[in-house]
Amino acid sequence: MKETRIRAATAAAILVCMLAPQAGATEGMFQHAYGLRHKALAGAGVASVEDATGISINPAGLVDVGNQFNMGVSFFMPFREYTATGTTRISTGTHESTGNFWPAPTLAYVRQIDADSSFAFSIFGNGGMNTTYKAFASSLGCPQGGAFCDGKAGVDLMQMFVSAAYARRFGERLSIGVAPIFAVQRFKAYGLQGFSVMSYDPAHFSGNGYDWSVGGGARVGLAYRISDTLSFGASYQTKMWMTKLDKYRGLFAEEGNLDIPANLQVGIAWQATDRLKVMLDYRHIFYDGVKAIGSSSVFNGVDQFGTDNGPGFGWQDSNTVKLGLEYQWSDDLILRAGYAYIWPNPVPATETAINIISPGVIRHEFTAGGTWRYDAHNDLDFAFMVAPESSQSGAVPAIYGGGYSKLSMYQFEFSIGWTYNFGAGSSRAR
Repeated sequence: MKETRIRAATAAAILVCMLAPQAGATEGMFQHAYGLRHKALAGAGVASVEDATGISINPAGLVDVGNQFNMGVSFFMPFREYTATGTTRISTGTHESTGNFWPAPTLAYVRQIDADSSFAFSIFGNGGMNTTYKAFASSLGCPQGGAFCDGKAGVDLMQMFVSAAYARRFGERLSIGVAPIFAVQRFKAYGLQGFSVMSYDPAHFSGNGYDWSVGGGARVGLAYRISDTLSFGASYQTKMWMTKLDKYRGLFAEEGNLDIPANLQVGIAWQATDRLKVMLDYRHIFYDGVKAIGSSSVFNGVDQFGTDNGPGFGWQDSNTVKLGLEYQWSDDLILRAGYAYIWPNPVPATETAINIISPGVIRHEFTAGGTWRYDAHNDLDFAFMVAPESSQSGAVPAIYGGGYSKLSMYQFEFSIGWTYNFGAGSSRAR
């Protein structure tokens, strides 16, 4: 009966993962974490994997998890707006994007093969970006109204990963894990047609509905126990090489090539006392490795949108430091908290105009959460995140209408999930 319920829950979660849109993410295009435990730690824990969702941060840590199933959903609430003054091709004033509540499910399963190896499977939303600016009244220089003088405007990008992993321990201290990843993304853009004159293919620049692409890559990781109280972890996720978005080959560089950037995370975990664990991580996201994202948005008059060296969104590589604290309050309750700082701003001051539709400017994250053991087999996981308002402002290039623009965003996220421990279960929350 229990196995039947888990199979049904898995099928339902896969369906929801396939259908649920991603409104955006906290660290640029990426979520700050995927599993609920790591969400409560602000994404820290590459050196301390204790549940099946660890496949998404460091598959090497799965060798000590046991047999386990995790399922959860996050309710993501991003609030974004822009302010423009003195522009002629962007509507002036302050305007908010609508659509501020989105579900983002995840699931994971891990099974021990033997005492030193394990297999895992997971499906989760990687991130994305969404904005919707209504067709508000016209302003000076924008007779049709809307953010870009072409009525209702925005983008909708969703990315989903399906991953399997194999992890193995070598000796008493070192573990290595490999996790191939299959990726799917969905994208549409609308209300941008006013800038299509800068594209080599204006008909495939904006307003063509949804397009899909598929691809893949891998995450590899290692975990090393330095001592009984100190551990080191590292993982690297390759670029996800994706098929082209043909409906938007006039927007994205290389004729619609929107790969998903690579990222690297390293960290340590220190068991400070019997009850308190401290985790410190560093994450780097390689936005510059994808031309459609990292190339400057400023049109030079020669390389048009959609060409190999055409304009992109001008994002720069970002770094994040993550601090996580985990306290074993009792055998049945673990409490967690975290903080993350992102630098530099992924969106430079020179790139604010085009990034009105993708304002990934969050700089700070505060998180909390925990795990409550209902019984030996069932745990309830919960997490909360608040990202206070961050902004970026700068001059608008003359080709986009001149003037000045400012992007602002703040976010909330609440997550709840369920963990099932197979076999004899667990004697304490984990």
